[in-house]
Amino acid sequence: MMQVLTNEIYKSVEHRVMVNAATERLSLAFFYNPDDDLPIEPAAELVTPTSPPVYKAMTFKEYKMCMRMVGPCGKSHVDLLKAALHD
Repeated sequence: MMQVLTNEIYKSVEHRVMVNAATERLSLAFFYNPDDDLPIEPAAELVTPTSPPVYKAMTFKEYKMCMRMVGPCGKSHVDLLKAALHD
């Protein structure tokens, strides 16, 4: 979602976990779920004539459904989102 909001200025990375049997690891997961009707689109301040929007505006519900339809597939989520919603 950050990649969409920043018009690809911030590139998302694939989540990877390195297992180390010698040391203990602590992970904290943070999830946020705004209202379904919240618009998700590149920030207006980041869209210019020389930097047009990479992603179409969508609601959080549309974004969420696209992610769920694709299933777990690493970073390619955002690439599929762009291909599915960009003219």
